[in-house]
Amino acid sequence: MNLLTLLLTTLSLLPTPSYTQESSSSSSSDDSSQSTSSFTVTAYRSDSPINNLPLTIFSGRFYLGGRTSSYCPPGVASEGECPPGNETIIVGGNGLIRDVSWETLRALSQVNRQWNRITAPSLYKDLTLRLKPNEPPHSVLQLLDATLVLPHIRYLTLVDPTTSDLGDINVGRYLNETRPENIDVPPILRAYKGDWDPIISLLQRLVCLKRLHLLLYPSYPPALLDTLAETHPDCHVSVFSASPDTYRADITRNKWIRSPVVKAAWIVYYEHPNGRFYTEHPDRFLRNILRQAPGIKRLTLQISATPGPSSCQRYTKWLQAQPSEDEINTHPRAQLEMLSFPLISKMTAQNLQAWSRVTDLGYLTALTAGAIEDIALLTTIAELQPFRALKRLTLALNSPETSPTWLSAVKAMFNALPPLIYLCLLGSYHPEWLPTAILDRHGPTLTELQLHRPRPWFQNYESYRLARKGQIAPIFPADVIANMAARCPVLQTLRITVQRYRGHSTETAAYDALGRFPALHTLDLHLNCLPVMVSGYETPFPPRELTAYECQTIQTWQGSLPKWTVRDTAINSAFDETLATAIFTRIWAQKTGSSLRVLRLHPLSGQAGQYQGSTGITAHALLGDGDYHQEMGGAWQVEWDGANGIRVENRFKPKRKRGQTMRSMDLEIFESIWPSGREEKTWPMEWRSWPLQ
Repeated sequence: MNLLTLLLTTLSLLPTPSYTQESSSSSSSDDSSQSTSSFTVTAYRSDSPINNLPLTIFSGRFYLGGRTSSYCPPGVASEGECPPGNETIIVGGNGLIRDVSWETLRALSQVNRQWNRITAPSLYKDLTLRLKPNEPPHSVLQLLDATLVLPHIRYLTLVDPTTSDLGDINVGRYLNETRPENIDVPPILRAYKGDWDPIISLLQRLVCLKRLHLLLYPSYPPALLDTLAETHPDCHVSVFSASPDTYRADITRNKWIRSPVVKAAWIVYYEHPNGRFYTEHPDRFLRNILRQAPGIKRLTLQISATPGPSSCQRYTKWLQAQPSEDEINTHPRAQLEMLSFPLISKMTAQNLQAWSRVTDLGYLTALTAGAIEDIALLTTIAELQPFRALKRLTLALNSPETSPTWLSAVKAMFNALPPLIYLCLLGSYHPEWLPTAILDRHGPTLTELQLHRPRPWFQNYESYRLARKGQIAPIFPADVIANMAARCPVLQTLRITVQRYRGHSTETAAYDALGRFPALHTLDLHLNCLPVMVSGYETPFPPRELTAYECQTIQTWQGSLPKWTVRDTAINSAFDETLATAIFTRIWAQKTGSSLRVLRLHPLSGQAGQYQGSTGITAHALLGDGDYHQEMGGAWQVEWDGANGIRVENRFKPKRKRGQTMRSMDLEIFESIWPSGREEKTWPMEWRSWPLQ
């Protein structure tokens, strides 16, 4: 019996009080409360698949549901007033659920307020409000029942709705569930200029508020933070400064910096993808913040893309006008717990020393160091051993081309760190030395190892820049994976890249090696689908005899390319339920691999320029400019539970319109693999995965 059925069964045994529908007219006669409100509230329930519950206010009533149909709830004047794709029901004015059958929806629509007594503590824990200045938020206070909803809210996120790239993302849930050092802040376009009084009043009524995210331009009134300090002194407030002028901000004008409840700050700088890049961390402004607000516990610096000019030159000019940090007395030092820098700019020994003067690095439990390309920094960390409490580390290691002491310096630095439980290691390093240089020391305690980077929620700029610096992360062969598994007895979560070889035994050996991790529960497996070419011969590896057709060439903007390279990429990119299940089974069937419960597959066919260098294959040469490969690869997730066995799902959402005519060369290569008798040669065509050997 699932949780939803259990709830309905329980409720059927309860006495049924009379049903009353909430209406704003009962608490206010203001005309604005009768218009369609812009607010969307998102509730989250962590212990149930029933989650992501957007709440929309119409004409003084509010409705909670999903975005799966055009159903219009009773009480709304016409279907035109409903947002498109809203499946919504009413439950005693405090509304409910998504992704359930219509029979269940009809049953739930009759449930009374007793339902809230059972579910409210988890249902209303996380609240997100999107603020619009031309539509006052007083409806929220009228409609959120003080006895059924407000006492249960623990986390509140206030969002500027002009923030780009949010879409339907539950940004509050993202901020609360993502590790602070991995949060990717969306651009904030402008400040909220509406009425703050209802919001301040709402804060006063949230008696259990523990965390507040202000995803707004930092121009909020002092009364907002003063009220928090008075009514919720233990509430942790996160502020975000993500405007193009952040680099030159005068922090003395920011009232939030003096508030004792502000515990976290995210600062965003901008650069043009084809302009001048930040090479070293532009982190002076963050240290200025910490000198003014030593009570802050989490600081993040992020570099994002902008279509306008990069701020690098202006930042350099601003930096030159700052007094020397050697002349500034910082006492007492802060006690930061988390410090996060961009992975696309580098930390130097000078950066580290400057930070050690403003904060005691011994209190850091999480650090995203950025790119490390400096042996002097490795040596400094090894000698000073400043990180006494560090548990989670993220960095990109980019070794110099000729440095005989690099490997020994890396090993010395990692030996100087306390045992880690989380490590994210990216960059252009050689995977062969990972087991001995790092895992000999940290493998016994690691529970999570990230050796690639998931696509950020709000932008792909970091991936683009990491790939331009060399590679996002190495591709790991089977023997290295086996050595890693022998050193990681408690590892539960792994993200790693392997190479596809059209199902050849060289490929399946990597899956066998992944099955040797004795405690692995969740595996995010990136699979490079671009082929491996024998250097200097333009022939495939593992070697095989090419047909006359495969030896023909394709003319591209960069020159000619053997057809077998694009053809092999298509074969490697062709995933389906059969292949996803076969990969999972191959890993799970190993003697020590039966702990695996979740496998997520991430096929790569040159996204963000990854692994293209040795092949010469560009997106234009691929089928559909690469889009067909991404659709064939999909986003497969395989789950295992003892009761129901294997469950397989493709979560990919195509970007291309259906029914587009294929280019003649794309069609020719595709049909050389999967011949089709269909008259209409439009995408998508039918494909099948190649079996594993």
